[in-house]
Amino acid sequence: MQENQKPANSPPRKQFYLFQFIFLTFAHTILDSYATLFPHIQPRLVNRFASVGKTNSLAGIFIALYSVFSSLGQIVFGWLSDRFRTIHFLTFGVAFTAIGLSLVIYAPSEMFVFLLLAIGGIGIAAFHPQATTYAGALAAETRGMGISIFLTGGNIGRALGPLALLYIPYTLGFNYKVGDMIPIMAFEMGIGLLVAILVPIVLKFEHDLDLTASSRVLPDEGKTVRESFWAVASPQLLPLIILFIIASLRTVTGVGLENFLSLYLDDQNYSDQVRSLIVALYIFAGSMGIMGSGFVLTRVNTLTLLGFSLIAAPPLLLAALHTKGIPFLIFLFLGNVVLSSSVTLNIILAQMILRGHENIASSFMMGASWGVGGLLNLLVGSLADKIGLWIVLNGLVLVPLVVSPLMVFLKSQPDLSNPKSEE
Repeated sequence: MQENQKPANSPPRKQFYLFQFIFLTFAHTILDSYATLFPHIQPRLVNRFASVGKTNSLAGIFIALYSVFSSLGQIVFGWLSDRFRTIHFLTFGVAFTAIGLSLVIYAPSEMFVFLLLAIGGIGIAAFHPQATTYAGALAAETRGMGISIFLTGGNIGRALGPLALLYIPYTLGFNYKVGDMIPIMAFEMGIGLLVAILVPIVLKFEHDLDLTASSRVLPDEGKTVRESFWAVASPQLLPLIILFIIASLRTVTGVGLENFLSLYLDDQNYSDQVRSLIVALYIFAGSMGIMGSGFVLTRVNTLTLLGFSLIAAPPLLLAALHTKGIPFLIFLFLGNVVLSSSVTLNIILAQMILRGHENIASSFMMGASWGVGGLLNLLVGSLADKIGLWIVLNGLVLVPLVVSPLMVFLKSQPDLSNPKSEE
């Protein structure tokens, strides 16, 4: 080691990593502000383009297409970012997301909606796997808390960002002239493009930053020797599959409510602003669940936390669908807090199983699971047009309860509240 090279655990280096972590979390907040514009404006899109009696089916198609690019696409970018360590996955990720999704509301046809959702989805897919791995690495010995904070930053953007980006359109209405649209679109895209420009300037990661996954730091032990993906995955294939199934079916409920709740509220004649506030409350509840999990992850048995998330959330969400007013909002909020409280542990367990392939692990737990969950919402939309949206939503919230028995196959996995279980 050169004499003028600072050790990775020196105070200046730690401060620099903290600054980078804060900016990375901020970039995630901005990117995810665009990522959830779609649920807010979806009622307007489907009412504009759907044929009679096919509103929910078209919504399901939009959700599925968006999920293919934004979620399943993360598998491709997870694989690429494990092999090509470049910050520009994040740069173009933020830029593509801002461009594609800020323009969806202005799409003149259904095909333009598909195109813009694909562009925005590619941006989301490019950003998340590598950014999540870097967030964990920068957080070092507080990896679990670091990833929770990083995910919470994204969820805060998902909840509050669309309210800010849609403030002007909601205030002025959607019937303004073409000339008025240009400065509005420039404002909406400009925020994301500015962050994209700053990404390669601020996030200059060093190649010796250790990305190896663990819930704790292993000082002075050197880097883990990289093995092939199959050599690492094959001994733990069953728990990987179970983690993926649980994450995917939990996402069916989370994504389904996020998107179809907006249509349900529109059917109940809620105004755009009130409907968006309720959707924002639901998404913000998810961020609180993820944030809270960072505090309890090292204090509560892993399977206990996972079981609580899958078993306790459905009754709360079901109660929300059967109440109105303040009780509806309280049950909706609490339901998603509980449902989202196991997101972080899914990611960390997968990263620990696939040590040396952490980007792919992140892409499976965040991208592929969300993609499968989104694709299954094709069925949700089709059923909603046949038997009614409210009935389908009642069934949708019970899915985590149905999948909870699969936890029995995860008994051999490390307990993140007990570091000795990793050894």
